[in-house]
Amino acid sequence: MGKSSPEILVYITDNKERIISGDPLTLFIPDLTERETCMIDLGKALRADVVQLKNGDHVLISR
Repeated sequence: MGKSSPEILVYITDNKERIISGDPLTLFIPDLTERETCMIDLGKALRADVVQLKNGDHVLISR
């Protein structure tokens, strides 16, 4: 059985202009400390990898 392709599970940003409705879930979290805590907790709960984009936003990607 082959591995499935990685999937973006959550998009986390501190910029309201980058919020897009639909899939994946997009979270607007302006506070840095809260954003970091949320990324760690969601990463563990979803068994996902956290990747920081060049624009400073983060995505949680399925393993």
